[in-house]
Amino acid sequence: MPTISLTSLLHVARAGLRAHQTGVDVTANNIANVNTAGFRRSRAEFHELLNEELEAPPEGSGRTSGQGAGTVLVDNQRLFNQGNIEQTNFDWDLAIQGDGFFQVQLADGSTAYTRDGSFRLDGEGRLVNANGYFFSPAITIPPDAEDTMINSDGTVMVRRRGETEPQIVATLQVARFTNSAGLEKIGETLFQPSDSSGQPQVGQPGTGGRGQILSQAIEKSNVDLSEEIVNLINAQRAYSLMVRAMGTSDEMLSLANQLR
Repeated sequence: MPTISLTSLLHVARAGLRAHQTGVDVTANNIANVNTAGFRRSRAEFHELLNEELEAPPEGSGRTSGQGAGTVLVDNQRLFNQGNIEQTNFDWDLAIQGDGFFQVQLADGSTAYTRDGSFRLDGEGRLVNANGYFFSPAITIPPDAEDTMINSDGTVMVRRRGETEPQIVATLQVARFTNSAGLEKIGETLFQPSDSSGQPQVGQPGTGGRGQILSQAIEKSNVDLSEEIVNLINAQRAYSLMVRAMGTSDEMLSLANQLR
């Protein structure tokens, strides 16, 4: 039966500490953003480290080929399940019911994608998000607009001063991706495409698998607070066990040195 050295046990415990610390950090970030509109929760994915039979173990690891070496983070997966939708009664609060992302133009001219539909009109009647990024394609509301209505298919209708019937002035476009989980997070609940996500498929809401628009509503974070608290407790307990394992291994090494 193969044996494992005390030094190897220390390496396993250290790998476990690092893995569970990452798990705690990811869960804590989810909890901190439970009330952030459009936030997508993350989940840390780990797998066991095993040396291949023909691969030499790292120098100084104290392991032989095929012995376990703990765990390693393989992915910080972003989850894009639908969050709860909350009515706000503000005309330019928008939510997507289903698949899709709003598009905003960043300061450098590039396009970013978000589920946060907290939009407003700037001083020139242009639709912008909470950070001042323009909605893309750009939408400008006439200065004499008195009433505004956004339909589920993205059509924007306004009733102008002195008129009785509303008219369509723009149509919102949304984007969807073949693999949303592959999007690259850039902060401020914004994402950009990667090779894994594929390129955006832009079109009218309600077509081509894209979700519909809900006006006067905001999609909240998709964080389930009770689930995250359970995950945090489990990660903290596992972290404590790894600390104890490292302490025990260190004591055993000290005892072995004294017996020499």
